[in-house]
Amino acid sequence: MKKLYFSTFVSGLERPVEAMLRKEGGVAVERVLAGAALYRSVREPSLSFVHQTFSVLFQMKPMKSADDAVKRLLATGGWLDRFPYEQTQGKRFRIVTSQGDQLVSANMRQIDMLEKAIAEQTGMRTCRERPDVELWVLLRPEASYFLWRLGKRSAKQEGQLRPDVCAITAFLTRAGAKNAALLGCTGAGLPLALKASGVRTLTCVCPDRQSAKAVADRVHGVRVCEGSSGYTDLADASQSAVILTLPPKSEKTERTESDLRNALFEARRIIQADGVVLVLAPVSHAASTLRKTQGIAVIERYDLTLSGQKCALWVMQPRAEDGEES
Repeated sequence: MKKLYFSTFVSGLERPVEAMLRKEGGVAVERVLAGAALYRSVREPSLSFVHQTFSVLFQMKPMKSADDAVKRLLATGGWLDRFPYEQTQGKRFRIVTSQGDQLVSANMRQIDMLEKAIAEQTGMRTCRERPDVELWVLLRPEASYFLWRLGKRSAKQEGQLRPDVCAITAFLTRAGAKNAALLGCTGAGLPLALKASGVRTLTCVCPDRQSAKAVADRVHGVRVCEGSSGYTDLADASQSAVILTLPPKSEKTERTESDLRNALFEARRIIQADGVVLVLAPVSHAASTLRKTQGIAVIERYDLTLSGQKCALWVMQPRAEDGEES
């Protein structure tokens, strides 16, 4: 029987996430929302392209506050039938209340009542420090949810792209069993995602020795070199995909703009005629430069927020310039 699941991801990437969900075997998509998806699956999902995944215990109409949602849960009780009782005995749990992406507080007396009802029915016991299970009361514009969080929390890596963003970026390259180059590579997340997507040969051009060593130590079977993104030793038209990233919190200077222009010209040189160039960068840094870059056309743009900065993921293809043969 297919159970209902709820997964979150970076808002703005709805279209590629829906496409990736529909490629998953045994999954039926119900709704794709802003930064989230509701779907049914024959097995517990383990998806690299989402941030958090939950089993849905109960759906409610939109609620104004976490207190209202908790009151509704206390008054209903039918959601207790949807607990995975084979997983509850002896487990420690806590209740998390959230409005969208922000954790919010709730009336502790009502939370205590809800915890007591759950403990009596499931055999779990409350524990607010390092619990085995998190039960989320999540408020969103379209509905409110009571959810069982799946999986373990991944440790934050400051300055690195989230794994779900890396997986979606790799999917958009469409470079399975082909060659790809990653310019301005500063971490292992994106190379790992590209390798997992089936890239045949991957070249990572890192800006400094520290980045090159970090990538080489963590990612096997890739070519890692230290140098400028604007000048590589790759052959003309040798790559099916070229990915260029700028850190969300990078400072905008004349040097960064010049480096981006050079990297785009290099991407244009090494990309195949039917290849794809992806740029993931702050909008303030890249939008103007991309508009002025000749020989390459934006076919898709996804706006998203990374590390509190307005960024975008541009998907581009080469185009014949005036005077070039088509």
